[in-house]
Amino acid sequence: MTEKSQAELEQLHQSVVSFGKFALSMLKESIDAFESGNTEQAMEISRLKNELKSMFVPLEDSLFQYLALYQPVAKDMRECVASIRIIYNFERIGRMGYDIAETTAILTKCCNLKDCEALISMGRLVIGMIEDALSAYDERNITKIITMRDRDEEVDTLYCDVLTGFISRMQEEKEDVPVLTRYVIIDRYLERCGDQACNIAEMSIYMVTGDRIEIN
Repeated sequence: MTEKSQAELEQLHQSVVSFGKFALSMLKESIDAFESGNTEQAMEISRLKNELKSMFVPLEDSLFQYLALYQPVAKDMRECVASIRIIYNFERIGRMGYDIAETTAILTKCCNLKDCEALISMGRLVIGMIEDALSAYDERNITKIITMRDRDEEVDTLYCDVLTGFISRMQEEKEDVPVLTRYVIIDRYLERCGDQACNIAEMSIYMVTGDRIEIN
């Protein structure tokens, strides 16, 4: 590869990192808004949806254009392919952050948020997974994601426990069913974000080593 193509690939790499950080910030702030019951913060996150899309589309185009123009091979090809897959995962994470914020805004306007500590704990675990997956991609170092499978199993177990608890409460606390139903939705969003973290980790491992593994 030429010096010019290598410089462009590194620039694309950093753009993917920036996009990942933006999407992750949407999820982080949505969980913060949910924890604090802050309607204004939740609504502010909702307004970031268009910005997420405006970042995603040109980045996707640039990655495909790089593939077409330079036709990279070996490690450079893996990095380009992995980057394309990874931005799809981050776009979903950002959208789910948006969805959690939208749900939070509805809840704070109509209901009192209560007994949601398990969801907040789950959210923190998932954020840690995404942060480490992003770091592995950014630094081209997979050390932080070696235990990703175990962490995903922990999130899956917590997801099932939280879901079972909410369903049981619905049977006993009829007046809280509207709130608990939305808690179940947030529970599912967080579990899916954990899956996206695993996907990013898988692609980072592929980019660095060439190995294709399945984490979740």
